[in-house]
Amino acid sequence: MAVRIFDLTEPQSTRLKVLEAAPSRRDLRRTKQRYALVGVTVVAVPFFAALVALGAAH
Repeated sequence: MAVRIFDLTEPQSTRLKVLEAAPSRRDLRRTKQRYALVGVTVVAVPFFAALVALGAAH
């Protein structure tokens, strides 16, 4: 699915001018992987910190 931004400010323009190209599939995949890694880290760090705290308290 390609999403593009068009300049619609000129009503008399017969051709739409592309302002920004859609990101490539490679860029989308990298972004998804980066956010997945951040999500796993955000969940895992408090979990392991709790395990360490429970182990120290025991």
